[in-house]
Amino acid sequence: MPITKSGNAVHKLDKYFITQARRDERGRLKLTISSAAGYGRLTNTEEIKRKLADRQIQLVVLSSNEDIKYPLDDWVKLNEERYNMNYDGRGVQWTVREIQVFVNPNNNEMSVEINGKVMTLDEFFK
Repeated sequence: MPITKSGNAVHKLDKYFITQARRDERGRLKLTISSAAGYGRLTNTEEIKRKLADRQIQLVVLSSNEDIKYPLDDWVKLNEERYNMNYDGRGVQWTVREIQVFVNPNNNEMSVEINGKVMTLDEFFK
């Protein structure tokens, strides 16, 4: 964790990315979570859940992550077309979206929401 943070709102939360999601020999999901600032990794799942629930960290998955089970190309394009006007007629050629991870209060699992459907990370990754 950094000792000092700037007053910029972007730096108020520590941001982490799920860079890899693999299954072990028993089929359990193993996540690799890296800091956006490059100062460390989180490994303890309960610590991550607590920090997410307390809004101490922000955890995201990039839509280009190759470990995602579902094709997100249409979802990403739909969101881009919804929020970005196409004034010059070139259209959207490539984009990467950050998918927010949150702790679902109903089952205490880390989850994501895609097109109004909430799914756990275990369902979301291959």
